[in-house]
Amino acid sequence: MRLKGIGRYPAGAIACFAYRQEVATVDTNIYRVLHRIFLGLEHPEPRISADQMFTFAEQVLPPGEAYNWNQALMDLGATVCSSANPQCARCPLQENCQAYKDLSQYSLFPDGTVLRQLRKVAEQKTPYETKPFTSTSRYFRGRIVDHLRSLPAHQRAAIADLGPVIKADYSEADQAWLVKLLQGLAKDGLLDFQEDGVRLP
Repeated sequence: MRLKGIGRYPAGAIACFAYRQEVATVDTNIYRVLHRIFLGLEHPEPRISADQMFTFAEQVLPPGEAYNWNQALMDLGATVCSSANPQCARCPLQENCQAYKDLSQYSLFPDGTVLRQLRKVAEQKTPYETKPFTSTSRYFRGRIVDHLRSLPAHQRAAIADLGPVIKADYSEADQAWLVKLLQGLAKDGLLDFQEDGVRLP
């Protein structure tokens, strides 16, 4: 069952913490901890998306331990493995953490200071550039919704047909980008996304 306005994280959190169901849930802390332990540093670019992390979290969920596992990951992310200042020396998963191994290449004592220095170097290599509004996700999301509003009620627009309508130079290489935009709109309750196309809810 799906409820409008209830995304994957709150749905998973309710199922796990309120009803003790064996499901994974992913908030920002859990995403960060799982990424660092299994995949390494999430900077300068994460290895997997937030949607992919839900699938990954299900794969590494210990059988029968969903409640304790999810609580532990959230607590670890909030107190030890924070975004800007991870305290690696205190981490009980230090020996099994890929991010710790990554940081160890730069210092004998990996911690938040090393991570911040790496971020600073990455930011200097890739200076911030302001993108015109017409190339932002917000602009194209608006174009998608506007196009769907122009269609007869309940009519679906095929994904393959939608691309060239909202982006003049659309090509097959843009399909993953378009699907991600549509998934985001669906998650926000702004459209109905099915295999045969999309329409307004």
